[in-house]
Amino acid sequence: MSSRIPQDFIDRVIERTDIVDLIDQRVKLKVSGRNYSACCPFHQERTPSFTVSREKQFYYCFGCGASGNAISFLMEYEHQAFIDALRQLATNLGMELPRGEAGEARRQESSPLYAAMEAASLFYRQQLRQHPQRTRAVDYLKQRGLSGDIARDYGLGYAPPGWDHLARQDWSPELKQALIDCGLILPRKSGPGYYDAMRDRIIFPIRDARGRCIALGGRVLNKDDKPKYLNSPESEIFHKGRELYGLYEARQHGKLKRVLVVEGYMDVIALAQYDLRLAVATLGTATSSTHVERLLRQSDELIFCFDGDEAGRRAAWKALQACLSLLQDGKRIAFMFLAQGEDPDSLVRKTGAAGFAQAMEQAQGLADFLFAHQSADLQLQRLEDKAQLAQRMGSLIAQIPASVYRQLIEQRLQEITGIAATAALPAPPAPVADTPQKPRFLRPARRPAASASTALCDKALRLLMLDPQLANKLHPPELDACQLEHWPLLRDVLAMLRRHPHMSTASLLGAWHGSSEGEDLAALAAQEFLLTPSMAAGEIDDIDRALKLADCEYRLKQLTEAIQEQPSRERLQQQLQLRHEIENLRRQRGASH
Repeated sequence: MSSRIPQDFIDRVIERTDIVDLIDQRVKLKVSGRNYSACCPFHQERTPSFTVSREKQFYYCFGCGASGNAISFLMEYEHQAFIDALRQLATNLGMELPRGEAGEARRQESSPLYAAMEAASLFYRQQLRQHPQRTRAVDYLKQRGLSGDIARDYGLGYAPPGWDHLARQDWSPELKQALIDCGLILPRKSGPGYYDAMRDRIIFPIRDARGRCIALGGRVLNKDDKPKYLNSPESEIFHKGRELYGLYEARQHGKLKRVLVVEGYMDVIALAQYDLRLAVATLGTATSSTHVERLLRQSDELIFCFDGDEAGRRAAWKALQACLSLLQDGKRIAFMFLAQGEDPDSLVRKTGAAGFAQAMEQAQGLADFLFAHQSADLQLQRLEDKAQLAQRMGSLIAQIPASVYRQLIEQRLQEITGIAATAALPAPPAPVADTPQKPRFLRPARRPAASASTALCDKALRLLMLDPQLANKLHPPELDACQLEHWPLLRDVLAMLRRHPHMSTASLLGAWHGSSEGEDLAALAAQEFLLTPSMAAGEIDDIDRALKLADCEYRLKQLTEAIQEQPSRERLQQQLQLRHEIENLRRQRGASH
C-alpha cells in the first residue's frame, strides 16, 4: 500500500484521526482506566473485551483478536477497501489523497497474487454453473448432501477435465504471470504453452482472515485419481502451516463458542450443511502450535476430531504436543475419536446436528488423553511402571505454563504414582543466550520453555510495538541460521522502521493488517493495555546484546563441529575470538542486570 500512496501521508492521516471519536460514533465506548472499552463489534459477547487506546490510536479485542488502527476499523466495520477508508478519513481531516495516486492504489491495493486467486476462483465457480460436464460435479455435491446455499457460502467451484481450461483464458500479461506465480498454471515440460494444475476436481477457495482468496484446494471426483486432495503451492500470500480452511467462514456467524478441527474440506462443509458452522481443517499438515494459538484466540473450547485407529491417535498425540505450551486456565481442549470407518461427514448424516453435538460433549479432555496415552502400555499396580509414568510425564508437564490447570495435572500424577510432581520434573536447562526473568507477554509461548532463546524476538517485538522509536537502538546481526522464532518478522519490522523512522504503532500495525503476522503483532501491542513498560531503552539494549550473543553461540557451535571434522589454525583462531566475544557480551549483560 505504502508503495502506491506515500507512507508519510498514511501516517499523518492515522496520527491526526482520533480513533476513540471514530469508533465511538459507531460503537458506544466507556472509559476504562487510561483506555476505552465496549462489547466487540466483530463478535457476539456479553462482557466487554474490546479495548481502544487513544494514546496508541489502536484497538484490540481480547475475545476474538480483532485489532488495528482507524483505517482497518473502517475496512472491517464498514467493509470498505483500503483506499476508500483512507479517503474517508482524509476527507474528514480536510486532506486530499496525492493526485494520481488514488486510482493506482485502488487498482494495485493488494499483491497481484490476490487478484489472480480471485480470478481463478471466479472462473471455477462459473464452470460449476456453465461447463458442459458440470453435471458430474453437481451430482457429486448433491450426493454428499450439500445445498446450493452452502456451495455459494464456501465459494465451491469445478475444474473441468482437460489440460488448459484456465491457462487458455484471455488473461492480461500481469494476471497470467500472477497465475503462474501462484502455481495454478504451469509451463509444459516439453514444448511451449501452459497447462492447468487443477483438473477434474471440486475446487475449494482457501481464505485468509480478511476473506481474501489466498489459495485453492481441489478434491478428485474419480476415487482412483491421486492425490485425493491437492492444494495450490505456497506463495507470497499463502503459507499452509499458518492457515486453516473454513476459519473465515465460521467467524462470519459470530463469536465461536467452540472450534472443531477436522481433517478434510468436505468435513467442514458437511457440518456447515447441518448448521454446525464451527469446523476448520488444516491444509495437509499436522496441527502446529501456530494453528492452536490462532484458534485459542477465537474460542475458549477447541476439539480435535480424529479417526479412532492407530494413525488417528498418532495424529492426536502430535496435536496434543502442539497444545502443551499454550494451555491456560479458562480454555478447554479435547479429543473426539470416531468409530472405525466413520468421519464427521458420515456421522453427522447418521446422528443429525443434535447427535453430533452430543458426541462433541463427550470428547476426551486433554488431561485424560494425556494420561491414557502415556500409561497405555503400563501396569500401574507395579512400582516400576509408576516410576516410568512419572518420568514420562515430567518433561511434558514442564512444557505447560504455570497455572491452576498445571497444578491439577501435577496433583493427578501424584495421586496415581505417589510421587510429588516436582520430583518428576526434569532439571532446569543450562543458561542460554536469554533466560527471561520478567513475565512474558500475555500470549503463551509457542514452544516449550526449554528453548528460552526463542523469547528474544517476541520480547523485542513487544517493546517495538510499545515504542517504535526504540528501533534505532536495536542492531542485531543476520540471524537466519539461528532459527530463532519470529526472527523473520522482527527483521521485517526493523526494516520497515529503518525506512520510516517516525512510524507510530498504529501505522506499523496497519502495514501487516489482515495477515497472520499482523495478528502476532497485534497481540504483542495489546500488552500496552495491561502493562506499563519501564526502563524500555535499557531492556532493548539488553535484548540487542542477547541477540548478538545467540548469533555468536550458534556460530561457535558450528565452528566447533567443523574443527572436530577438520581442524586448522585459522579455525582455532576464529574459535578463540568467538569465545572472547561471547565472554564480553555475557559480562555486559551481567553488568546491566
